[in-house]
Amino acid sequence: MRAQARRAGLALACFFAHILAVHAKGGPPMITDDPGTPGDGQWEINGAYFEDRTALARDRSFPHIDFNYGLGDHIQLKYETGYLVSSGSGIDGSKRDVDDSLLGIKWRFLDQDKAKVDVSMYPQLDLVNSKRSVWRGVAERGPNLLLPVEVAHTFGSITLVSEVGYQYSTEKPNDWVAGLLGAFEFTKKLELMAEIRSVSERFLNGGDLIVNVGLRQEFVEHLKLIAAAGTGLRNGTDTTRFLGYLGFQFFTGQ
Repeated sequence: MRAQARRAGLALACFFAHILAVHAKGGPPMITDDPGTPGDGQWEINGAYFEDRTALARDRSFPHIDFNYGLGDHIQLKYETGYLVSSGSGIDGSKRDVDDSLLGIKWRFLDQDKAKVDVSMYPQLDLVNSKRSVWRGVAERGPNLLLPVEVAHTFGSITLVSEVGYQYSTEKPNDWVAGLLGAFEFTKKLELMAEIRSVSERFLNGGDLIVNVGLRQEFVEHLKLIAAAGTGLRNGTDTTRFLGYLGFQFFTGQ
């Protein structure tokens, strides 16, 4: 089963790499991020319903908010949190409370126009908002730290976006994370996206392997519908069965 999942993941990665023309950024509604930043003094604000389901648990976050601000042309500041509802096996009914806060700072230190590749570092720190939410089993005990690097390069009409990082966790084993993302500009207002994402204790070996597809549809200037749905390729009790994201993205500037 692991060999089949590994072959499926490799096939999907090759598929994305060769036929997806990318004109969009990573980030919401997708998991994998890219080196892009909002721009000096500009905002990107995402508000959504988010769901994450395994064989044993179902987590729903609404409202799920994600604020991003451009500090200069190469730095992005991030704040993300949500109101989380957890249910599933071993949980009496459902539990709800404020989720942890995620703070991040992205620094794009190489640009493709000068270095032929965009590269960024994006450390993100997960902090507990409420000890009650941890005690009730809604939020994870922190702090937790993610240290990823994002790389993007354009080959004519094709661009590849990849992200690799290490997740330091307080109450569970540390994990490697890796993602490959692509997007197709179907029209000037519609972007179609796809990604493959690995989360595992050993790099690209075991753990959770997720396939996710999504879209961004512009309604009016500076406002987009963003949506994604995904599933896991492995059948463990704690691996992903379903991911869902539906919301809006507001941004300023170009």
